[in-house]
Amino acid sequence: MDESKRYIGIDGGGTKTVCILGDKEGHILAESRGASSSVKSRPWEDVQQVLLTLIRDVLEQSSTDMSRLGGIFLGLAGSDRPEDRKRMHDWLQTELPDGVPITVHNDAVTALTAGTWGQKGIALISGTGSIAYGFDPATGAFVRVGGWGYLLGDEGSGFDLGRKALAAVMRAYDGRGKPTALTELVLSHWSLQHPGQLINMIYGQENVRTAIADGSKLVMYAAADGDPIAVNLVEEAIRELEDLVYTVVTSMGIEEAVDSSERGQFAGNAIPLVITGGLFSDKAFEQRFMQTRAIQSGMFNVCLLERPPVIGAYLLALQEQGFELTEVMQQRIAAFVFRK
Repeated sequence: MDESKRYIGIDGGGTKTVCILGDKEGHILAESRGASSSVKSRPWEDVQQVLLTLIRDVLEQSSTDMSRLGGIFLGLAGSDRPEDRKRMHDWLQTELPDGVPITVHNDAVTALTAGTWGQKGIALISGTGSIAYGFDPATGAFVRVGGWGYLLGDEGSGFDLGRKALAAVMRAYDGRGKPTALTELVLSHWSLQHPGQLINMIYGQENVRTAIADGSKLVMYAAADGDPIAVNLVEEAIRELEDLVYTVVTSMGIEEAVDSSERGQFAGNAIPLVITGGLFSDKAFEQRFMQTRAIQSGMFNVCLLERPPVIGAYLLALQEQGFELTEVMQQRIAAFVFRK
């Protein structure tokens, strides 16, 4: 096997895309960032441009000729269905040298791998969208729940929370809903004079999904101040995320953990649960999630993902080529300083 080969990992969500290049020994040699590469919320041509720009950038930064690529793993939001993976794979084959291994999966897989270093567990993402994913390396089984996009799902996500907040503002404006502190926060955030101006502002956004998801921050502010509408919206989001996780547990058949939960005993059976995404970056939201019945039961060993999810994509690129992760490699990867 060529010792000089380089491997690329890409993590693409609904807001941004991160790309890194490294060798087989865990040395990360380049990093690049760009806009969203979610194929379910952006035009295909835009996604192609983002990905190609990032790939070329890390190659240039590391003075790596494209012929030295030994593999690329892409974890992209909305890209785990067979037709999505094939479309992305077929296109990249035309852009990369012949024979470069290309793997396309969902961004939840990269987050989980980054959080557990490839061990069995569950990842829960609540960012612009939402999804829960379970993985058991012993069986190779992946279980995915949610992540059906902003039109059909993404419950408990930033978009879902932001959309409900804007809807609450409009209901209050009509007189159909109760007054809420969200109104003033929304008007101030977008420099508007009255709620009626929201229509042109929102529908005129280049990326409507991202703009609405950004409004979830306002819900957090209002909830922290005790606004009843905002507090209720946060509680709804938490319940939706709980449901995603419980469904993964059931689908994976982790019966020993469920049985232990009912007995109040877990011993070493707690399930690793990696939580990540924009909503969990809000400390109040994270703490509220940690207070739920599911977490308090001890069924899960919860950790907030502190390593960038793109690390998982890089590890999976290596794993696809048969490289095993060592402690030394972990240390090298963990020591890399990512851009903010």
